[in-house]
Amino acid sequence: NYNGITGADGTISVPFPDGSSLFMMGDSFLGKVVDNQRDPKTKMINNTFILVNSKKTDSKSIFEGEYNEPESLIVPSEEGTFYWPGHGFVRDGVFHFFMSKFEKSSGIENIWGFRFLGTNYFQYTSDGFKKIATEPFIYTEKNLVHWGHAVYDAGKYIYIYGSRVEKDSIARAHVCRTVVTKENRLDLSKLEFFDCRKWSANPTDSKPMLGTSSNISEQFSVFSYKKKYILLSQQRGIGTGEIYTYTSDSPFGPWGNRKMIYRTNESELDKDIITYNAMAHPQYIKNDELLICYNINSLKVPRIFTNVNLYRPVFLRVPMQLICNKEN
Repeated sequence: NYNGITGADGTISVPFPDGSSLFMMGDSFLGKVVDNQRDPKTKMINNTFILVNSKKTDSKSIFEGEYNEPESLIVPSEEGTFYWPGHGFVRDGVFHFFMSKFEKSSGIENIWGFRFLGTNYFQYTSDGFKKIATEPFIYTEKNLVHWGHAVYDAGKYIYIYGSRVEKDSIARAHVCRTVVTKENRLDLSKLEFFDCRKWSANPTDSKPMLGTSSNISEQFSVFSYKKKYILLSQQRGIGTGEIYTYTSDSPFGPWGNRKMIYRTNESELDKDIITYNAMAHPQYIKNDELLICYNINSLKVPRIFTNVNLYRPVFLRVPMQLICNKEN
């Protein structure tokens, strides 16, 4: 019974109130896998969802089209563009989330074949995933921060995180915040940007949160645990494998207690394999261990067809004690 996603990256999860979890996936494959191989003609689509039930006994792949002719779940109106997923949260039956828009591109300045255009904010029903509304999140154009890859619902405020490569060529994390209106949408007119001292309505006042010292990944996680806030990020860059955590007393830092909680070794074993964009899934903390994942891919595209294990997320558990204990 071939009815699931056989390879993808992204792997950004959002817990739902009923105990289920939605995994937002990036570039995805469906279709048959035989002897650990997929047909080289298998179509790759740019985004899908996977809904894992509350008992963790079943999952449902969500996409458009038919299984043998799948299409991306969410598609921009402009030809030649596509969405990759960001993060989100659920409030009162509405799934709020962000997606990054890209266009296919070529040239020496775009060696990966795509170019980032901006971020959109979406509202879907959390039951059935029907579109309610979407609007551009215009602030990336104003401060060059790639917003929406981490979101934290603190009740009064929704904190929205992003990363930006700074003048020293190191990517650092930024944060802004807003409220949910009575109509159950994010009030993008009341966004406040953190300048490391105070909140400002001016998006160009945004400054990197204090305390992180690793090269923050495009995707990263922020969550709370026992009155502490935790930021998890894999070191950005080709061939890097270090996954770091930081802790703070607030969702906007300053961050400290840096720990390298895991180092991937796939790139060390095979120079053509890369790992990237580690994410935390705190809703699955069990026996005081945090579930995390990172993505595997190959710099030689044909290899992800001849070996499906070279394009997938890898999951593992890390003791919360390792993350939260202070260094002596």
